[in-house]
Amino acid sequence: MIDLNKYALHGATKLLILQPTSFCNIACSYCYLPHRNHRTIMSHETVDLAAKFIFDAQLHSDHFTVVWHAGEPLVVPPSWYRQAIDAIQQAAPATMDIPHAIQTNGILISDEWCDLFLETGMRVGVSIDGPARLHDERRKTRAGTGTHALVMRGIDFLRKRGVNFHVICVLGRNSLGAAEEILHFFRSEGICDVGFNIEEIEGHIVRSTLAGPETTEYVRNFFSTAIRLAENGTPLIRIRERERLIALLRDPAFGSYRHNSQNAPFGIVTVTTDGDLFTFSPELAGLSHARYPDFSIGTVRDATLDSVLASPTFQAIWQEVQAGVNRCKTNCPYFDLCLGGAPVNKLYENGRFDSTETMFCRLSHQAVADVVLTEIETQMAGPS
Repeated sequence: MIDLNKYALHGATKLLILQPTSFCNIACSYCYLPHRNHRTIMSHETVDLAAKFIFDAQLHSDHFTVVWHAGEPLVVPPSWYRQAIDAIQQAAPATMDIPHAIQTNGILISDEWCDLFLETGMRVGVSIDGPARLHDERRKTRAGTGTHALVMRGIDFLRKRGVNFHVICVLGRNSLGAAEEILHFFRSEGICDVGFNIEEIEGHIVRSTLAGPETTEYVRNFFSTAIRLAENGTPLIRIRERERLIALLRDPAFGSYRHNSQNAPFGIVTVTTDGDLFTFSPELAGLSHARYPDFSIGTVRDATLDSVLASPTFQAIWQEVQAGVNRCKTNCPYFDLCLGGAPVNKLYENGRFDSTETMFCRLSHQAVADVVLTEIETQMAGPS
């Protein structure tokens, strides 16, 4: 059994991800979720037990956030969230005010939802893949029609009500040559906080349109153009990947970190609709693999921190994940920027948690780092 005492688990958890439902009202071509047709809703008892698992074990960090994610969380009504948020706050230490965040496809946003967002200060993320021609290619209704106009209607509610939000835009092959078009769309809509995800390989998604050795250069070119345009125009656009990397480089502890939240035990804790517990990459929740039929490390109904640590599943995953992080640290010059990668991508791309480089790593970390570090070096050099 692995001794985890040295990892100082108290204060380890930055994100508690709760899946109010795995059901989704649309059908994106790149979605990995295995249970998006299931309409079960998480019980408030499960919400309460999930919060107590974190707080009783003192796992919550100083920057702890509850994230409502997976499926389409707005399928569950606002009244359910008010009760759930109250249950979490009641379970928390008396002096702690719990922040909440939610990720939505935006289609169901209404005045009633805006009321909840404003009442609770909930951080809102909307998934939109740029202009209609790119978005509607992959983010469709269950009937097969595009969803862009429906998402923009939801965004209009947020703007009219003064609800701050950010967007997540998934990049596929057809996006890479459209950086100017995508940035122009976001700026013209007044969308100033943007994160770019790549089409990943995980779960039943065994191919990505971004696969191929030539793609890294295309991604570098995309981010180089996007960052230049984001910083030269009004309003300025904050690109998540650049801001995160700059923040890491400015961190006084840069170079001393050993893990990121996805490969540190309990850095992220995910609880599914039926109360199963997961840690490491949140995408592991509900997935299976030939080598790991189930990634659950317990259930909130009966798990304690000690029982989870003793779980054979947790022990096996953690030993393999840690071996992979160690290999990355030994072999990869980008280690201090990504801190060992994401276990879910290693498993589904390479077949093992203890592997190293992945497509996800090359495109989401290395390519972005190359662009941002070049930008910094150019600024330091000054005018030629």
